[in-house]
Amino acid sequence: MTRTASPATTPVVGLCAVGAACVAVITLASPGATRMFAWPWTLVHAVALISPAIALVLRAFDPRTPLSLPPRSWVAIAGLWFASVLVSALASPYRPASLLGSAPLLSAVAWFFLAFDGLQGNPAAAEGRRERLQNVFLIGFALTAAVSVGLWLGRVAEFGPVRALAGRNAFPLGHANYTAGLAVLILPLAVTEAIRRHGPWRLTAAATAGLALVMLFTSGSRGGFVGLAVVAAAGLWTAPLSTRKKWQLTLLVALAGGAFILANPRTRASFTRGTDVELVAASDVQRSAMFTAGIRMGAEHPLTGWGPGTTPLVYPRFRGGLAGGVDNVLQLHSTPIHVWAELGLAGMAALLGVVLLVFRDRRHDPIAALTLLGYAAFALTDWQLDVPVFGLISAILTARLASACHPSNGKKRLAPRWTLGAVVLLVGLAIAIGGRRDPAPLLNLRALDLARDPANAEQAITLLRESLALNPDQEIAHFNLGWLLVVGDPPAAARHFRHAAHLVPDKGGVYFGLGLAELNQGRSEAAARAFALECLNDPSFLSSPWWREPAIAATRDASAAWFARYLARVSPSSAGVPALRADQLGRVPEGPGRSYRRTRTGYPVLMRNLDLPAPVDLFDVRESDLPHGAPTPPSKGWLPSPLLLELLGQPDSPKP
Repeated sequence: MTRTASPATTPVVGLCAVGAACVAVITLASPGATRMFAWPWTLVHAVALISPAIALVLRAFDPRTPLSLPPRSWVAIAGLWFASVLVSALASPYRPASLLGSAPLLSAVAWFFLAFDGLQGNPAAAEGRRERLQNVFLIGFALTAAVSVGLWLGRVAEFGPVRALAGRNAFPLGHANYTAGLAVLILPLAVTEAIRRHGPWRLTAAATAGLALVMLFTSGSRGGFVGLAVVAAAGLWTAPLSTRKKWQLTLLVALAGGAFILANPRTRASFTRGTDVELVAASDVQRSAMFTAGIRMGAEHPLTGWGPGTTPLVYPRFRGGLAGGVDNVLQLHSTPIHVWAELGLAGMAALLGVVLLVFRDRRHDPIAALTLLGYAAFALTDWQLDVPVFGLISAILTARLASACHPSNGKKRLAPRWTLGAVVLLVGLAIAIGGRRDPAPLLNLRALDLARDPANAEQAITLLRESLALNPDQEIAHFNLGWLLVVGDPPAAARHFRHAAHLVPDKGGVYFGLGLAELNQGRSEAAARAFALECLNDPSFLSSPWWREPAIAATRDASAAWFARYLARVSPSSAGVPALRADQLGRVPEGPGRSYRRTRTGYPVLMRNLDLPAPVDLFDVRESDLPHGAPTPPSKGWLPSPLLLELLGQPDSPKP
């Protein structure tokens, strides 16, 4: 069936072009994945998400050129994903922020329907559209790969290849895992086009494939290597080759892959566990913590999850029960775990449905299916669908597969497509009206700014309490509110310090603040216990100039007794303990040392608002300069968080 022209065609194509161009700008404006949270890039981000939704509404309500809908199985899975995202956002305890977080995931659904519709028509027209889409993909992939490798080579020129590899290639989106994800999506198409095409297109495709391999290698991503292995194995064993040839190529590819892995220090450390193991040790701890937290997050809200985009707001609630890891995270570094935590069972069902349909229809468009399955293997180690380029590429690839498997029969199906248009329109209005950024970070920043002047302390206290009323699981608010109240209302300060400790047990200064609050209530023994716990958590506090303060120095002996007990408790399993002794407590070297306040540089990114300044804590850190040759004490996070909380809850007696 040949489709006739329509007045709606030009604006729809224009909107799609604008949306795709905005996605390209976000992707290439390094670091794109974080820059899109800062003005004016937020406007570009919004246009990238809104354009496909408006285009889909226009297509759905165009009676002269009916919107072609995918097969029912694909519509059902797309509808389930759409519904799971929307219901999860509406049911979220953080509904306004979650509605905004749902936009990238819903925008990808709009791209899926638009791409399927655009690939329909008579066989000749459909094939022409697919060929043009291949060309657009190839040009876009070539540009992305060139920018990524070019920017990384700039780091090589500045720092040398060894440091550049250790730092990993984070270009152009801002994180090495994004680089690896793009490489996994680029490689199958680029390799296929290099084989299929001739002339300049073949050269372009071959160059793109080579650059994508460089991207993957320089990213140092272990998940990227897994995705590449899946793509290579599946591609080889589905190729029209003899079994003997397949085994020969498999051996050759395996040898090349082994060399690829061993050549990068980070991946070599992952698979050989040799002298470079420290390169991945911290990452392994963090991923284990995220996995555990994600399971627990989903178990608490199993049906709908906590809502899309809410992980940074919810993760601290579970941080205290984890063996280690960072204080807060933007995502859980595993697509199934992230979907379980934020979207619950419905989201997991939709995700599984997509994988099953891709596997079922894989023979109809092997390249699209191969790319999606390889990316699915990689996605076990990362979550990226909230970044527009990954949603766009995934949507177009699934649309290609659905179109190749079940081309439209040309039936109008007016009621379904009008229903689709109405739903998209209503959901878009709901997000525009009800979605907004979490207001708590702005309250926190205003409070910390006011607190610089002691005359504004009461206003700062009021703002932090308002912030905690919105979300009680904010360590930043509890910690700094504790410091504002430590003199005027020490019982309240102690409660806030304890709450902060339960959210981030290895937070530097939290037990010191608790000790001061106890000391200001005349509870010297409880203060000594808290000071000792601060020394255990942050061993640099053993020699802090704070011990020169008379009231704190008076607790030195009691603190040392508690510290000795704590060391005896943790020494059987802690390799860093031999460097610590109770007689080190309170021994402050000569000299003024250093005094500063800690800046939370990652906070604006975690709150998805780079227009916010990085907050500065109210705690005055005082550190001594270690004598030359002195052993370096264990760093923050060296003890499991549950153990710190267990020690915090022990009875008030240092005697065994």
